[in-house]
Amino acid sequence: MTRDVPVGYAAREVALERILTQALRFPDLDITPFDPRALAGHDVLDARDAGLARAIEHAVVRRYLTLIACIRPHLTKKWPLLEKPVQAALLAGAAQILFLDRVPPSAAVDASVEWTKRRLRPGAGGLVNAVLRKVAGSIVERLAGDNALARELNLDHTRRDIVPLADGGAIRLSVEAFSEDAAACLSEKTSHARDLILHWVGAFGFKEAVRLAMHDLVEAPMIITGFDPNSPAMLDRIAPHDAPGFAIWLGSHTELTDAMTTNPQLRVQDPTACATVAGLAKLLPNSPSLVVDLCAGRGTKTRQLATMFPNATIMATDPEENRFDALAKLRERYPNIRPLSPQSVFREAAGKADLLLLDVPCSNSGVLARRPEASYRFSKGRTASVIELQQNICDPAMGLLAPKGVVIYATCSIERGENETQVKRLASRFGLSLVVERTIMPTGMPGESAARYADGGYHALLTKTDARG
Repeated sequence: MTRDVPVGYAAREVALERILTQALRFPDLDITPFDPRALAGHDVLDARDAGLARAIEHAVVRRYLTLIACIRPHLTKKWPLLEKPVQAALLAGAAQILFLDRVPPSAAVDASVEWTKRRLRPGAGGLVNAVLRKVAGSIVERLAGDNALARELNLDHTRRDIVPLADGGAIRLSVEAFSEDAAACLSEKTSHARDLILHWVGAFGFKEAVRLAMHDLVEAPMIITGFDPNSPAMLDRIAPHDAPGFAIWLGSHTELTDAMTTNPQLRVQDPTACATVAGLAKLLPNSPSLVVDLCAGRGTKTRQLATMFPNATIMATDPEENRFDALAKLRERYPNIRPLSPQSVFREAAGKADLLLLDVPCSNSGVLARRPEASYRFSKGRTASVIELQQNICDPAMGLLAPKGVVIYATCSIERGENETQVKRLASRFGLSLVVERTIMPTGMPGESAARYADGGYHALLTKTDARG
């Protein structure tokens, strides 16, 4: 793109370039936050335009398969046969028409057409123009989230002309855009890989598979804990959550950063993730002296551990460099946290860990409302790879345990193969006793209060067989 691009198109052109990258990568979408100004190569984007660019890409990532289904009836050739720039233009344009209802359809169409002409050729712009105008024309009505008819239509899974929305509303189309097959229809309506829908139907039944898929349409709220509700920083910036001690953050990201600076105990953490440590730590036979957080990520649970066990040393590590950098900064506020490389942890903590936290990588199937890109990656082969990775992390980690050490195993998955089966294997192979385990299914549906929202996940507490003696 060049500096002579009309300012009115700038945000959409930036989004289109990013969506082209996504179309080239699908189903392995890139979730790295992007700087629209850097991507555009010029400084024409103000905060409002940057927000629009992000909103367009966000809508495409969340509803990729839904968008394809809504575009498909208006094509003369199959979707995979379209050139990638054409796919990107159609996705971006349809996302604005269907899901960004404040955007004039004409603006969405015109920007997609002009970009395609420059990016590819004029004739391709004509195709994009014709298809997007048909997508816009296929909208019969929009039903708000508080409309009883919308709720009724969203519950009727035989309807192939209804697009469910995150707020509980619905769009009725003039065409039956979605597949006749029940699993494929649910896959397209909620933008989940068909293999994932079929897996959930087998594991939980069709009714629960529908609930899980619909849950993932919700725009997950930012949930905080560890806050002082009387603090000025909280004034008018939080709303109650159903879980005691938690709240929905309503302020800006900058305001949240400021609040966390003045209140080090404040954490952005879902009740399910918090329960991994808070619930299980109560069952420990003794207060630990040495805790190892082996897959610490950016350190949310590390901070939780440091607060719960102020007299313990918390060794924390993560193999990803950017995450480890975030861990290293925690030492400034939590002197009992020791950020170490994985190699150093295994060297210094071998046979000494009183508590070992294994919050291992997983399929993210309990948090797809927050991680929609993960819903497209699900397959038996990838699940097998995840399970193998979990085993490759957990097996060597058992050497860190003290003679009466305790293990907390956790994922943000609801899949038995990543959870119960792994824990059973660990217990059998390493002489551990299972004290407690819990799978937490995600809650909160389109149209419901954000106070009801919670992620899904799993955690278990295991002890060495002689730990109770």
